Amino acid sequence: FSGLIKNALDYANDLLDDEPPLLEGRAVGLIACAFGPQGTATTLIALRSIVHALRAWPTPLSVPVNTLKTKFESGGMPTDAEVAHDLETLAQQVVEFAQLRALRDLAVRSATMRVSA
Repeated sequence: FSGLIKNALDYANDLLDDEPPLLEGRAVGLIACAFGPQGTATTLIALRSIVHALRAWPTPLSVPVNTLKTKFESGGMPTDAEVAHDLETLAQQVVEFAQLRALRDLAVRSATMRVSA
């Protein structure tokens, strides 16, 4: 893993005493970039395990980006249309999950208020 990922994991440990702890219940979209297909696949497998350990929910779709064949334009868009589509789908999954969680949290708070009233 890159130093950036390792630093992020170190900072995630600071969330251990929060309520909810760590990244519990949060959606996480996984993207791995590597110079070849094998590196992306093994990295995504490891990242998925880490996300589970942090109590988060990895989205159903993870996006491997083989930088041997996919480049990124100056605006950040990938040159490969399939990768662009996958990234858009991944973003939609993260947003949809966050919206569902917000609705669930609202329903729980509403039910709790009715019971305590």
